[in-house]
Amino acid sequence: MRIRFLWVGKTKNSEIRSLVSDYLGRIHRLIPCEIVELRDLSKKGSLPAAQLIKDEGEELGKHLPENGRLVALDEEGAQFTSPGLAKWLEAEQNRGARLITFVIGGPEGLSPEITSRAHLVLSLGKMTWTHDMCRVLVMEQIYRALCIIRKIPYHKGSN
Repeated sequence: MRIRFLWVGKTKNSEIRSLVSDYLGRIHRLIPCEIVELRDLSKKGSLPAAQLIKDEGEELGKHLPENGRLVALDEEGAQFTSPGLAKWLEAEQNRGARLITFVIGGPEGLSPEITSRAHLVLSLGKMTWTHDMCRVLVMEQIYRALCIIRKIPYHKGSN
């Protein structure tokens, strides 16, 4: 199984970029993974929010695999505990999923076309996070889930 993180825009904050890189390395030691960053269309000008969401959805759609599982991050999604996410991830692996793509939209949110295609719509909680922080949080939780699945003590030598 492989993990792909697909999101809109570059991670701007250097400290957060460092954390993203750190978690990518940690995950990669356990499972193949990659990050795909798409162009931030909000930089094109002042598009209305609905048009921006639609355009970003079309761009994201071009990068979704034909097969594989899709997880869309959205505040209205399901919430898991860390062991619950690990259980879901392990079940997907046991079902033979070869690729799981985690999608984070732009500042205005994800297109309904993307969330409707998702096998799981996932929320990181009721609080609002910046998109840069969402990247770190989802990567940390995937790393934690893989440690749970492999019975690797997270606090020993992993931090």
